[in-house]
Amino acid sequence: MSDPLGEEDNIVAAYQVEGRTVRGRTCRLGGTLDQILAAHAYPVPVARLLGEAVIIAALVGDSLKFDGRLIVQANGSGPISFIVAEYVTGEGVRGFAKIDREAVEAVLADTPPAEEMMGRLLGKGAFAMTIDYGPDKDQYQGVVGLDGPNLSAAAETYFAQSEQTPTRLRIAVGESWKEGEDRVWRGGGLLLQSVAGDETRGSAEGDWDHARALFDTVEDSELLDPDLSAGGLLYRLYNEDGVRLLEPKTVQRRCSCEEERLLRIIASFPPEDRAEMEVDGTIVMTCEYCNKDWRFLPDDVDSAASQ
Repeated sequence: MSDPLGEEDNIVAAYQVEGRTVRGRTCRLGGTLDQILAAHAYPVPVARLLGEAVIIAALVGDSLKFDGRLIVQANGSGPISFIVAEYVTGEGVRGFAKIDREAVEAVLADTPPAEEMMGRLLGKGAFAMTIDYGPDKDQYQGVVGLDGPNLSAAAETYFAQSEQTPTRLRIAVGESWKEGEDRVWRGGGLLLQSVAGDETRGSAEGDWDHARALFDTVEDSELLDPDLSAGGLLYRLYNEDGVRLLEPKTVQRRCSCEEERLLRIIASFPPEDRAEMEVDGTIVMTCEYCNKDWRFLPDDVDSAASQ
């Protein structure tokens, strides 16, 4: 796509602060994030956590130098037992959260402060990033504890421990609306990382302190503002140094719940399991990601099973 200032929604792009030993990525999601979150009608704090995971997956997944998958997961002992987001190179993102709705509502009824919300909803658990290189290579996974006020803090810990790379993340997820229109979800994110210095580029530590201090001034409202382009926000931060936004990539919602693939999966189940899935003369499978019901005739499933 040609969007040199990052004015469109549903993009991810690298950026470079001129003359500094830092690198970064920016992501802004409108309709793509709304499709993912609206499909399940999650309570607002759950939707924000899942949206954060989706944006982390896009920011980190865009750095892959090969066709593969980046999976972000959070597993906890609380009302949210599982959050997963997946970025597939050249295809897009998807995600879902497994929750106990009654338990979530009980937590929200206590109106915990924002900095305690993730801990109350996810409880004790782990944050993981998994890189899937494809069928011919083993996956790589790094795991850290679910510490901090949000998933971005856990991701920063992941980079510090697994890759020894100083990293900052700023992500905002929220609803926007205009008079007479439905509320829609949107989100924005920035990632900043230090890279090794050398004789030409000078001290990495000094550059990191400088770039991070400016980065930490970003407000949620700036990340969510549909009228502030990704390039415009970066210019606000780094105009004195000079900053370049590289070619953005489109980020769309993707899902692998294709009819033929699901038919093969159901056909692989034992007959007694398929019988338990039958509802009103059809076998029903619900995609956890897009929350869509797929219906198959038992005869079609039996035929596929016999092949």
